[in-house]
This record gives sequence, structure tokens and C-alpha cells, in this order.
Amino acid sequence: MKYIVYVSQAKAPFSKLALKELLEKSRARNSNEGITGLLLYRYSDDFDKGYFIQAIEGPDDVLNALWDRISEDRRHHTIVTLAEGKQTDRMFPNWSMGFRNVEAKDLEALPGFAEIETESFWENLKANEMPEAVELLRGFY
Repeated sequence: MKYIVYVSQAKAPFSKLALKELLEKSRARNSNEGITGLLLYRYSDDFDKGYFIQAIEGPDDVLNALWDRISEDRRHHTIVTLAEGKQTDRMFPNWSMGFRNVEAKDLEALPGFAEIETESFWENLKANEMPEAVELLRGFY
């Protein structure tokens, strides 16, 4: 089984309704295809931008097809893979797509992720100085 963890920036902020629709479609499709994972969304008032961090896992061929759809989705950009690999056990076995709309206070104790909208986040990401992405998501799980 394969997993991918990535961050991206929303092209435009997502409303609660848009997030609900995204989750309903994702959960239905993921359940049918054997995909599990977790999606976090963070909106920044300061920059009027939304950011995603997501972990997805499942059979290689199915996950590769999902990754192609995610990569081509025009609702977000600046897609950066944080972690990718193979595993025998699922990290999120009970969630077709767990979700949390994250506030800044939820991230205060997580150095590097507290200010995803800042330039330092992206500089640290390029320098590979980020906290372990999978462990971050497992913490929310």
C-alpha cells in the first residue's frame, strides 16, 4: 500500500459549504476505491488564503489515479509533497477522509506549521526542516 502527504494553497478561500461538498464527494469516492486519509484546512485572515495538508493512502494503482486528479485540480496550486512511501498498515484505517478545519491556535504547539502562510514556512519546507508530516497528521487523528 502507498501513502502520500502533501500541502497546497487554495486558489480561493473555501467556504464551509465548499468544504462540505468536497468532503462528501471525496468520502463517497474514497470508500468505493479503498482510500483512507486525513485532510486539514487552514484559512489565514491575514492573507485571505486557504491552505491544505492531506495524507492519503491506499492501493498503489488507485492512489496513483487519485494523485493525478489531485495534481490537476484547479481549486489549489503550489502542491508540495512532504512524504511518500509504502506501508503495510493504514495510518487512518477508519476514515475515508477525516477532516478538520484548523485554526491558528490548533497549530501553535507545532513549530513550522503554525504559520503556513508565511515565507518562512516555504523556506523551511525547501530546506527540509519541517516536523515529520505523517506524525503531525497522526496527532490530529
